[in-house]
This record gives sequence, structure tokens and C-alpha cells, in this order.
Amino acid sequence: MKHVFKLEKGLYIIGSFIAVLGILFVLIRSDYVLKLPLFTESSVSAIRTHSIDPTKDGAIDSFLIIDSKKETRLSASLQTRLEGIGKRVTVSSIEKLTSLTEATAVIIATERLDLLRDRDIILNYVAQGGTVFFATRPSPSPRFMEMYRHVGLIEVGNFVETTGIELMNPFFGASDYQTFDAEELINSSLSVRLDPSATLLARSSQDVPLLWQTDYEAGRFVFFNGTMMEDPSEHALFFVGLTETDPMLRPVLNSKITTLHGFPFHSSDEKNISSSMTDRDYYRNIFWAELQRIEAKYDLNYVMATASPSLNPQLETSAYSEDLALYGRETLRSGGEVAIISVPEKQQKNWYKANRQQLQYALPGLTVKTVLVSSPLDETPLNKSFSDVTVTLGGTRFPTGQTNRLRLPSSPSDFTNIDLTKWYEFNELVSSGLVSTQVTPQTVTSEEDGERFLSSFKKSQEMQQREVPWLRTMKASDTVENHHFFNGSIYTKQTGDTYTFTLDESSGDTFFYFTTPTPVADYEDCQLESIGPGLYLVKSESLSFTIQLEETI
Repeated sequence: MKHVFKLEKGLYIIGSFIAVLGILFVLIRSDYVLKLPLFTESSVSAIRTHSIDPTKDGAIDSFLIIDSKKETRLSASLQTRLEGIGKRVTVSSIEKLTSLTEATAVIIATERLDLLRDRDIILNYVAQGGTVFFATRPSPSPRFMEMYRHVGLIEVGNFVETTGIELMNPFFGASDYQTFDAEELINSSLSVRLDPSATLLARSSQDVPLLWQTDYEAGRFVFFNGTMMEDPSEHALFFVGLTETDPMLRPVLNSKITTLHGFPFHSSDEKNISSSMTDRDYYRNIFWAELQRIEAKYDLNYVMATASPSLNPQLETSAYSEDLALYGRETLRSGGEVAIISVPEKQQKNWYKANRQQLQYALPGLTVKTVLVSSPLDETPLNKSFSDVTVTLGGTRFPTGQTNRLRLPSSPSDFTNIDLTKWYEFNELVSSGLVSTQVTPQTVTSEEDGERFLSSFKKSQEMQQREVPWLRTMKASDTVENHHFFNGSIYTKQTGDTYTFTLDESSGDTFFYFTTPTPVADYEDCQLESIGPGLYLVKSESLSFTIQLEETI
């Protein structure tokens, strides 16, 4: 039996289908969709807690930092970093040091070894199985000359200024994050010659040893021959050196955040950038279009940090409002968020109120949860206008947690200085598992500038995808999910080759770096991924999990 399909009926069906698609398109492009939870809210997992029994669950990694009365900046920097990831830290002055207590590692954070009463305080501790980490190069002194052969040296010379850093073995097992030949990476070092038994971990661009490890009887020395670790943004080699200690687990954010600073900003209808189109058309049709392609290809969720060009925004449509609505909607629909930019204190009285009004005109129903700090932040006027803010970007050198707000680093990236950009990405990747990149479209003053900028930005994303493909892309406001990184502690219990880790609290998926010189044989209640030599990325939803190492002979 033949079925006859009438043309009129087919046209009605096709027309109805097109109409439905049209309605859906209109809804998606409307402001209504911005009020849906998909675009305005982040799902926050409940915080789970666990009662700790010290006799059953083990102990927290502990560190003893030795400084001197007139040298406290380095010890304070390292103490804040270690306590920020849930480790226990005790600080002692070298002038009063008579013995060393048992710790995961003893960190010497002073150049003044001449103030040490007896070298055997340190040598005996290491000989009995302890680890001593020199976090700065000592000044030459009789006390240091009594010890230099024991810490892996056979010759010590004068002070030299070194630049650049090269790792002997890539931390993440990837070559691009191995050499950082930047003149801005400066250290005051000692010219030294290593004992053949010492293991070189990093050197300068001038081939001066910067970081090495050497065994001494039952223990080990880790020695950093530089002075850069006072700066919290220069802690990478500290954590590289810690991988030479016993197996260690530490929480990481495992997050990549990309911020568009001041975008969209008020662009003119003049032809300053391109002779063939206005500045506004250039940003819409060329710059923004390429940023969207990069976002889609590398799975970025932009944080569009914006600021109203007027303290008295009007309801009437303006070029800025149109751009904010266009870019804002597309940012939200692609999984990103819109943030507000802070302002100098003297201008704060009406600033946040004006920006709230501007966002209501362009993106009605939007909830702002992130602020980009470009100046000292007065939270009182901010909270009055944006009470839902939970994360601040910028204004800090490394991630920290506060009572109701998280602080994350963010600074403009000079993508043209490849080695320096790589270093700062690598530094925080190693230290906290975070890459927080800030893109500044305002620096584009010509089509050539724009092409170079976008090309360098794209190459940076290519490198990250190649070197650290496991890194999660997320909105800044979603970092509140990484609860344990900011608040929790890890209790470790070792039984032979088996390590049991217990968390006092967590929220959702929790990520860690696990470093060990011995390969992992098995694990339970977690997921493990090898991401570098002796380095594993651990993911767990459990408050307790176990990692078993291969048996050592």
C-alpha cells in the first residue's frame, strides 16, 4: 500500500519546527534565561566532618622553621604557605636553638649560621634520619665552613648574582615547564661545586647549582642556593625540594581561572586600532570572536570583570550597556561569570551602587559572586551593594581563606615574556595547583598588537593543555567547593608501605598532590593519576583513603 505525503502537510510540519526553534532561540537570547539557576547559582556540596582519634588516625605533617631575630620575612612567608595547606608549623630562633624536635622537615630560613651554637645540633639530627631543608643560601661563616662538606659541597666561593631556573627533571613530566630563562628571576647565590654524590635538582641559566639533595648517614639535606623564597610567588622550588622528603600528601585547588580585566570597557567609534573598522567593531567582531574560539577550544570559563564608565548610569540604552549585555550573556551561557572591579577607597562611596545599577540595566537578575581587586578593598560599601560576593581575585600573593570570603591571586600576564609567564604559572601550579590568568584587552592599541596578544594567549593555553591536561577549568566563585584546601587538615598513619590519610572535613571532590620516590602499588577509596616523576594527582570523595607503595628492598 502506497502512502501519499501531501506537500501542504509537510510545509506545516516544517513551519511548526522552525517556529519552535525560533521561540527557543528568543528565549535563550532573552534576560529570562539569566535568572535560571544554571546561570546564577553554583551548587555547593555540604561540608562533611570527621571526628579524629590521634591514636588511630595518625598525625598532621609538622615543620620546624628556624629563623633569626633580624630575619623573619622568609620564615613568615613559608609558615603562612604551609599553614594554609593544613600543616603544623613551629618557629624557633637560631640564637636560642639547643636541639631539634622530630618533624616532617626542619627548614632553615636564615643566612646567619654563625649564630648556631653547635653544628652537631643539625648534623646529629640528620644522621638519625631527619631532613633539613636550607631555604636560603647561608652567608659564609666559620660555622658554615664546618658544615659545607656534609651538605653536598666540595668547594664554596664568592657571592654571585644568578638569573633563570632550569629543573633537571620536569616536575610534571613535561618539558615546557622545565626551563625558565628569564632575567627577572634573580637570586643571590654562592658559587659552589657539588660533591658527585649529591643530586642536582635545579640550576641557574649560568649553570650555578640552585637546588640539590644529598644523603647524610640515615637522613638527608635539601639545599636551596638562592634568596628568592621570601616572595610567596617564588615558592615553587621549595615544594620541588620537599618532594625529596618522605611521601607526602597535600591539598591542591586543581583549578584554572581566566579573568578578562575591564572587559567590556567603553570603546569609541573612532578608528584608532584599525583603519577599516571602529574600535568597538574591532573588539566585537575580531578580538571577542577570537577570545570565544579560544574559550571553546581550551574549555575556558571566563570571569568577565567589568566596571561602569559612569557613576550615574541611566536606564536609556548606551553603547556600554549594549556591550555589557552582549558580552555578559555570551560569557554566562558559555559557563563563565560576570565580576565587579574594585575602586580606590576615595571613590568607593557611590562606585558599587552605580555598578549594581548598571548591571541591573544590562543583565537583570544577575547575582555577582566575585570581585577583582585592583586597589585596597573596603568591604563595607562592597557588601552593601554586592552581598553575595564570596571570592576576591587579586590583592594576594597566594590563595587564602577568610571567614566568609576566599582570596585568590590574579595579576596581568605578559604573554610576550614567555619564560616569565611560564614561571609564574608553574610556581602556583606547584604550590597550590592553581593557574589564575588575567587578560588585559586594554593593552591592544593596533591590529598588530591584537594579533600578537591573541597569538601569545592561544600559545599559553596550548602549553597548559599539553603540560597539565588534568587541570580543571572553573569559575572563580566555584572555588568555594575546594573547602578542604582552605580549612582542613590531613592526618597520616603509616603501616609498613601503606599510608592511610584521614581528613577532618571536606566538601565534594577533594584533590591532592601525593609525592613519593617509591611507585604506588595500590589505592583504595580514591582515584590516582600519575602526573609527573614521583607525583600523583589524588581525587577523593571520602574522608579516609589509603595508598599502598611498592615494597622496598
